Amino acid sequence: MDVAAMTSKQPNVRAHTVIDPRTMGRPVHLLGGFANQLRDDFADFLRARINRRYKASFQIDAISFVAAPADSQRWLSYGVDDGRIHFAIERPLLLCLLRYRYGSVMPETSAATDSVAPPSAATIDEPETATEERLATMLGQQLIELAVRRIESVQRASVETPAPVTFAEASLQGASDGEWLLRLTLSETRCNVGGDLLLKISAVWMNRLLQALAPNRERSRQKQMTATKPFPARLQLTLQARLLEKEVSLGTLLDLRLGDVLPISVGDADVLIGDSRLFTASVAEHHGKLCLTTLADVD
Repeated sequence: MDVAAMTSKQPNVRAHTVIDPRTMGRPVHLLGGFANQLRDDFADFLRARINRRYKASFQIDAISFVAAPADSQRWLSYGVDDGRIHFAIERPLLLCLLRYRYGSVMPETSAATDSVAPPSAATIDEPETATEERLATMLGQQLIELAVRRIESVQRASVETPAPVTFAEASLQGASDGEWLLRLTLSETRCNVGGDLLLKISAVWMNRLLQALAPNRERSRQKQMTATKPFPARLQLTLQARLLEKEVSLGTLLDLRLGDVLPISVGDADVLIGDSRLFTASVAEHHGKLCLTTLADVD
């Protein structure tokens, strides 16, 4: 027996997806469409407010929207109504934006490599300046306002007064239940930098967003009630009742004048669907209306 062949066989282990209980019963599958709308909003902001003004080339390379994991990130926190949204940006991106905003000398592009060296480690490791923090605070407020307006636009009820966004504090913020992380990966070619821009959205605003994205409950309930009825109850047919037939000669028909009376006798009526005769029924009078009763199958 070949022992080596036996030991080399790997068991067929099937990978299982771990379900986050925070996503159960909620329309999280619709967050991708919302994230794409927000990406367009942020791209327009970068194009109009930064790239066009400072001749920069910031662009969004990727976007993701996931339940917020635990982290030790330093966040800028903003109060929005009765909730909060936190903001963070990686320092190489912020330093590149700082160069453009304050007219610093930009790095020269090498003709051989057609690229520039990224910011040195010494620059990144230097303590953050007050100017950087002011720029990050202003940028965070502008982007969070865009995110809040986008959430408000998704809500079914029109918002009379837009929610104000105010800076609260800069501090370490752990992940709380119900928070979600929006991650945008940005790059800028002239500074040759890339990094992440992060928004951590509190449970209050995520609940608003998910409620707005959820399908109309009343409409869904009506569809569900209709779908649960058995098929015979959902199939609608039109019945026609033929009450009588009387044969007359052509001469009698031609001699009929206004006011003449044709004697008839009412017997069983024929019940049809289209041209198909399915039942016979007795004709009865009930409260001044003719009714069909005693339906019997046609042999």
